[in-house]
Amino acid sequence: MKKALLVVLCLALQACALPRPLPPATDLKTEASEVIVIGKIELVPPINGEFEQRRYWNVFGEERMLNHVLMATGAKNRPVDASAFAGSDFRDSLEAEWGVPFIVKAPRQRTFLNGAVTYLDVREQDRLWFPGGYYFDVPEGARAVYIGTLRYHRNDFNRITKVEVVDERRDIAAALKTAGGAPLQVRPSLLKRVR
Repeated sequence: MKKALLVVLCLALQACALPRPLPPATDLKTEASEVIVIGKIELVPPINGEFEQRRYWNVFGEERMLNHVLMATGAKNRPVDASAFAGSDFRDSLEAEWGVPFIVKAPRQRTFLNGAVTYLDVREQDRLWFPGGYYFDVPEGARAVYIGTLRYHRNDFNRITKVEVVDERRDIAAALKTAGGAPLQVRPSLLKRVR
């Protein structure tokens, strides 16, 4: 009995520490306080799962964490602290699969991308950190916005050497395949660098 209670307690604590992703959008319908956001996050060169990641079986969603990047978002420019993972920084995180267009619902506001993390080893908490410092605005009347591809370049020592925003609007059609809607309903609002 004590062992079962301990397992439940551990699961509850782990769940509290996990980031809460922005909800995926299944269509272009939104509430007045929301906007649909379409974009993509890439890493060049991509992570080689066979050589760079360590996998275990666990009940905490390891596969979800290994194959995705978690981007801290918010209404203020608050860069995440790469020296220590704080779940509160990722309270409303943009969770995306590397190199795959995403479509999520976000608050209708200027939104800052404050930094990102991806896991190489979940059990050992080995992570790669990515700088933030970008934001997007929501044009008046827009129900959906395209923010572009945020592309990180790294060297052999996993240092980020370059960050660029790339306009790849063909990703809009790829994201809308599952959500319906027409690309003409999506307004461009490419990411801008915080100055």
